[in-house]
Amino acid sequence: MSETNNSGTYTNPIRQLLDEHAAFRISCNDLLGFLERLEKEGYLASITTSDYAMMLKTRENIREHLNVHLIKEEEIFFPRLEKLVPQGRIKFLYLNYDHEYLRIYFEDFCTIVSDYENDRVPMHVTVRKLIETGKLIVHNLLQHILAEDTVYFEVAESGFSETELNEMGKEMKQLEARLKEEHHPISY
Repeated sequence: MSETNNSGTYTNPIRQLLDEHAAFRISCNDLLGFLERLEKEGYLASITTSDYAMMLKTRENIREHLNVHLIKEEEIFFPRLEKLVPQGRIKFLYLNYDHEYLRIYFEDFCTIVSDYENDRVPMHVTVRKLIETGKLIVHNLLQHILAEDTVYFEVAESGFSETELNEMGKEMKQLEARLKEEHHPISY
């Protein structure tokens, strides 16, 4: 499970996804601490400069999640995983539905940050929306990650050969590079 490609990075798809999940967990914990403080302060809550920096970082993590991680799972990992389990398509269908709900929450969060950046709504409205949407993101993303980490990756680890895992890992790295190029092309 520790095969590497020419650049020395892991090609194992499970390792890639687990590493990404670890980064998302950290982001969720940061967001949760922020939300708890806002909720505790109530109507008097305000967003500090460091809060804003954390909101921007969370927004970038969300974009990464939407534009790379979920697509790697949906296009490469889930379709192969479904073949390992009898009636897998039906059993794993909720993962794709789960992704759609996460996309809605993430888009809402990005809208809230944009509204805050452009001073479109009063502070107390921004705070209320951040708390509501942020809690949905944290709860649903952590539950989703837990399901994948404890069930699906275990199935994949025992169900795929090293060759299959390496092939999927390479495909994921190629897809990731392509998606990042599409969303952040280098300009000269």
